[in-house]
Amino acid sequence: MIRPSDVVEEMRRRRTRSSEPVRFYWVAVAEGSEPRDRDAFAAELRRLASEEAVCPVVLRVPGFRDPNAVMNDLTAVLEGCRTEILDPGLTARIQSNGLLDVVLVSRRAFDLAITSSPLPLPEWFPVSPGRVVTASVTDLTLRAAVPLSASETGAGEMCRLLFELDRALLARTRETLEARRRDVNSFLDQVRDTREDSLSFHELLAGCETTLASVQNPRDFRPSTAKNPTLVGHLWRIANTKPADGLVKVAESLARATRLESLSAGDHREALLAVLARPSRTFPSPEVRWVYNVIRSIQSACQLVTAAKHADEYGRYPAWLLRSLSLHLRESLDEAVGVFGQRQRR
Repeated sequence: MIRPSDVVEEMRRRRTRSSEPVRFYWVAVAEGSEPRDRDAFAAELRRLASEEAVCPVVLRVPGFRDPNAVMNDLTAVLEGCRTEILDPGLTARIQSNGLLDVVLVSRRAFDLAITSSPLPLPEWFPVSPGRVVTASVTDLTLRAAVPLSASETGAGEMCRLLFELDRALLARTRETLEARRRDVNSFLDQVRDTREDSLSFHELLAGCETTLASVQNPRDFRPSTAKNPTLVGHLWRIANTKPADGLVKVAESLARATRLESLSAGDHREALLAVLARPSRTFPSPEVRWVYNVIRSIQSACQLVTAAKHADEYGRYPAWLLRSLSLHLRESLDEAVGVFGQRQRR
């Protein structure tokens, strides 16, 4: 997803990186962009940058496919928007700033790897007329960056899914504790930290239930590893402290505690971050491998929503990356909610 506001902000950050009087940016407006219509996208760019030297151009003719023809393509773009550039208002802004940002709004992705080219500026250009500059096209589609607090992170929906998963895990663990206590002993022993050594398993789960019952808005739910932790909070803490091979043992105990063999986990889908944090040992069963993926998804989601709450401490990241990562994690959490939410068989 890319929005006109993201493009404007990215251009502002890049203006100090080049002294050339004209810069060209490429934006592919397609599924996931807001708005998806190129003319509407260009119009919004024009509105947001109305006090800046910015000229959006909707590309309607073939071009920018041959690296040897880039100079001709850029010359054609400038000639095509000559009337707009020579508008007194825009001309004054170009002369005041000594530069012009041209945004090429296209339907397709930018496929050229090398785009730098000498470009003679037209004699009518408001600054440096006739000068030969080094022009390049920067694709902002995959580079426009946003803070971690941006909507692309989907923090509210991720918090809701963590809350639902917490409730599903609690219900299944409590059910197993009542039916087959020995299946849940190992998991609760690993979950219980030193502050909870004196608590019985029933008391431990009751504390988790009390914490979850106090949540009035699941979209603002933030699991804790220290203060009144729930099962998701405990799993987050364990995932942060145990090595990957040790976490496999936790996954084994959780699979038993939730009696995963008694239900259908559906098609096994692994979150990419779980794959990148894979253990060196072989998983003893598909169920354990799936639970390991759930634990890593919980860890990644908790880390992301926490970072989003402290976005001022971090940099900016490509909007498409945050959106893709968030959707990927939310799909993993949603699958886990569905699986653990199924009723156990007696």
